[in-house]
Amino acid sequence: MLEIVEMGQNQNGREFTIRELIKLIEEHSLDPAYEQNGNFIFPYKPVRDAKRYQGCRAFFGDFAMISCRFFIITDETVLIDELIKVIRENQQRIDYARLRDLQVNGRVSP
Repeated sequence: MLEIVEMGQNQNGREFTIRELIKLIEEHSLDPAYEQNGNFIFPYKPVRDAKRYQGCRAFFGDFAMISCRFFIITDETVLIDELIKVIRENQQRIDYARLRDLQVNGRVSP
């Protein structure tokens, strides 16, 4: 099951595909502010229709310098693993660390 609740759009107004989103995550820093909202990845537990979403993970975030907010719900193991991998790798980037430092401390450490 794959449910795209929200996905950014390209310059032609077409929603990005999952593959395009993954490429964006590989190339552009995510916005560290989303660490406060489940750190981009969290088990999805809806108020209604819980059985339908059993075992699902939610991916929610945006980028620091481009507008492409995403909110994806899935139970597809391969996709979950791939999204977790690219998001965690993104969080290890130098530009991501600097943005996090700026947001948390109001300055970038030397």
